[in-house]
Amino acid sequence: MAHDLVIRNGLVVDGSGSAGFQADVAIEGEKIAAIGKNLGPGKKEIEAKGHAVAPGFIDSHTHMDAFVVQYPHGNPVVNYGVTTIIIGDCGASCAPVPSKAEPRQVLVQYLRRVLDKYVDDKDWKWNTFGEYLNYIEGKIAVNVAPLMPHSPVRLTVMGEAAYAREANPEELDAMKKMVREGMELGAIGFSTSPRGGPAIHAGTPSTFATHDEIVELANVAAEYNGCFQFNGFQMLLQPESGVPAMLERIHALQIGNEFRVRPGQKEAGPKAIAYMEEAQKRGQDIYGVVIPYTHIRRFTIDDCFFLNGLPTWEAIKGSSDLRAQLRNKDLRRKLEQERIAAAGKPEFPEWHGWDRVVFEHIERPELKKLEHKNAEQIARVSEKPPVDAFFDTWLEDDLRSRCVYHGLANAHMELLGDMIKSDTSLIGTDVGAHLDRFFWHGAPTRVLGYWRREKNLFNLEQAVHKVTGFPAKKLRLNRGLLKPGMPADVTVFDPDKIDDLVSNQLPEIIDAQEVRRHPPGMKAVVVNGATVVEDGHCNDVFPGKVRRQQLCNGN
Repeated sequence: MAHDLVIRNGLVVDGSGSAGFQADVAIEGEKIAAIGKNLGPGKKEIEAKGHAVAPGFIDSHTHMDAFVVQYPHGNPVVNYGVTTIIIGDCGASCAPVPSKAEPRQVLVQYLRRVLDKYVDDKDWKWNTFGEYLNYIEGKIAVNVAPLMPHSPVRLTVMGEAAYAREANPEELDAMKKMVREGMELGAIGFSTSPRGGPAIHAGTPSTFATHDEIVELANVAAEYNGCFQFNGFQMLLQPESGVPAMLERIHALQIGNEFRVRPGQKEAGPKAIAYMEEAQKRGQDIYGVVIPYTHIRRFTIDDCFFLNGLPTWEAIKGSSDLRAQLRNKDLRRKLEQERIAAAGKPEFPEWHGWDRVVFEHIERPELKKLEHKNAEQIARVSEKPPVDAFFDTWLEDDLRSRCVYHGLANAHMELLGDMIKSDTSLIGTDVGAHLDRFFWHGAPTRVLGYWRREKNLFNLEQAVHKVTGFPAKKLRLNRGLLKPGMPADVTVFDPDKIDDLVSNQLPEIIDAQEVRRHPPGMKAVVVNGATVVEDGHCNDVFPGKVRRQQLCNGN
């Protein structure tokens, strides 16, 4: 009798970190039936010669709560081999929805601020968390592991008071009841944004909660073997914030976002790794979400942030004769010296060289050949010092060029490699937030491509483990391994070609066109036995699971 699906002649990399081996993979229904040779025919067969056959990738941090409604195929992450995503992160989500008009509008405005302007409650066909899960169940192509989000819970229980004060005992009891109901319906944990985290979350409902409230709610999730997710990761190294002491009282797996190295704080990277390693030795199960990219910032002449605060730039930037000033090579040298020395009060405290400054968009047609080149590259072609190549190009384009700086965070590549490789980190994408600059939807393939092939950070088996078996074990998912009897979440990709696309050329924005771009080397993606991606095309099948009871071990 034929199997439902057989993937033939591939290199099976099973997600455990063990050496790959040549074999076929047979799938029956939603499960892996057998792995080996001569497994018999399949009703459908995928030829995988020259390809790795691996578990589906796990995205440990997203904001795709509304995206999975807008893009039910799982774009833009399913294209890159992701079969399971975490949603409801950072205490932010589109469910539950407050019943009163003003708190509902506060939730919408909050989500537009911390996610993006695409959030629209006209698309919400649900009110409760359970109704949201019911709505997406059977309609999405990837597995969704939801967290109970603090701010919507607070708004639903407290109304306008959620963004004005601490909760009273009755309100806290009501929130605990709601989190408990969410866990029983299928949440995998609880998430929050505590006070003192990223500025963009300042003033949001969860920031009015005491640490006692957060502990109480997180420990409800812990009763169900759930996890606790928080942002403001940097506060781990700030005892005065109270966050380290708070975390010691939470009896759950803890996931902090985002573990990144900020400008001027290089020492925080190794300190954070050491902190988490020591905490784990004490029995505190804590990890940081790493996005395996250098952060970027776009800028124009109106916001040349890496020069802001330098004495010479502050003296000329608003002047009517700015163009004439910038033609002065002595002034350029002075600017460069001040930039290197971090003179004055620079807005951006680090400088990593002119190769980080790229001309992304140029207006003049005759200069278009310089688009996507950095100032160092232009300097070599023009035989000028990089500072002159930068300012000459900008002036030749009448200061209309838009540039991008690579290194807003995670600028130290060797340190970023240490963070990625560390057993204290989980890989995430942050997809669904800040669509004009968070271009990290290819994160798993960035690990498999750039970090494995070009930087030799991992071998193939280690790289696959980092984005499959490792996060699955930490998140207690019943995924991440290729073994008979396991759910059939599978990727088929060419290890020599797999790439993340966005590193070569940044998109303008994460829009309907960008989310449907498929990377090179990804042959097929299977979710719960159904082929959802094949040869650069998303199929209209929606086998994704949405509940802890279906996705996690021991439930």
